[in-house]
Amino acid sequence: MTQDSPAPAPAPAPAPALVLLNGAPGSGKSTLAALLAAQRPLALALDIDTLKHSLGAWDQDLQASGLQARRLAVALIRQHLADRHDVIIGQYLARTTFLEELEQLATDCGARFVEAALVVDEETLAQRLAGRRAAPDRPEQAANDRFVGPADAPELVRSIEVVLAQRPATRRIDGRRSRDDVLAALIALLSAG
Repeated sequence: MTQDSPAPAPAPAPAPALVLLNGAPGSGKSTLAALLAAQRPLALALDIDTLKHSLGAWDQDLQASGLQARRLAVALIRQHLADRHDVIIGQYLARTTFLEELEQLATDCGARFVEAALVVDEETLAQRLAGRRAAPDRPEQAANDRFVGPADAPELVRSIEVVLAQRPATRRIDGRRSRDDVLAALIALLSAG
């Protein structure tokens, strides 16, 4: 390179990622979303249930509080992606409407959309929900466990399968594996681009 030659332009930063980790309550998605975010500089582990539970009297109208939390989440996601940072969401989504909205949001923001689902069987899920009810790890679990319990495991598993049938490109991850194994699978999925 001569003195008159301009220095090469720096390589553009990789596109940020919007990662959605779907799964039934008790499948481990929120914990894994937080662990994955901790591996990536300035990544946001966005827990939409925490937003919902921050709203006054949220449990008096679950539909209204859930929709408001999603609107707030979209605003946070949009800004964080615009700032070129990853967003990782662990959320139980039994319908595709919000999934499709998140996918479009990623496209609008020039981000990659990475969709995975933690899949567990009914027996495992019922055991986890019972354990969580007996000893919740986080305040959100205790709040949500008023509305879901071990007896709901068959319906929860079925609802995830219905969504996965509508979104066949979603990466299925065996949620019965160890937390470290599942985290490694998520890191590999995100690294694959």
